[in-house]
Amino acid sequence: MKNTEPTVGRWIHLLWLLLAVMPAMAEADFRVLELSPRFEEGVLVADARLDYRLTAPVVEALESGVSVVISQTLRLQRLRWWWRNARVVLHERRHRLQYHAISRRYVLTRLDTGESRSFRNLDALLLRLGRVEAWPVIAGDRLAGHKRYRLGLSTALETDPLPRLLRTRALIDDQWQIASGVRYQQVVP
Repeated sequence: MKNTEPTVGRWIHLLWLLLAVMPAMAEADFRVLELSPRFEEGVLVADARLDYRLTAPVVEALESGVSVVISQTLRLQRLRWWWRNARVVLHERRHRLQYHAISRRYVLTRLDTGESRSFRNLDALLLRLGRVEAWPVIAGDRLAGHKRYRLGLSTALETDPLPRLLRTRALIDDQWQIASGVRYQQVVP
């Protein structure tokens, strides 16, 4: 009778295979690398640096003419020890990424203002999208000096704006579920 149980050698081989595949799986993600709150002319503003890495299916769809929307969410909370933290402010910025095949340029459009810029390559566009400078949060006089606050930033790829057939696929495919965790930073009024 033949032994069908996996040997230790097979387990080690499977482990090496898994370790080889994991970096490829982890290449596509969004991360908030830095978040810096500061006061400028009496207004709390946020500077941040984000890292955007897209999966192959997202890049393929983008280069096939599908617009992709990425949102950045900024939240200010008042910390409470006895209950959930109180939301003071919640801001969202949405950006549309497009590829124009004729000009071979990538276009980044901020949806709330309509401001648009074009880039020669996708890496340059993602680098620009990852720089947040002086995002106004709240007037400093609206913050109580004796309270504790924290500022949080997260970002995600939105699936709702996608065309219907692609949206259905995106809802069940992990390659389309790209989001960062929330990075928090304490704010001292």
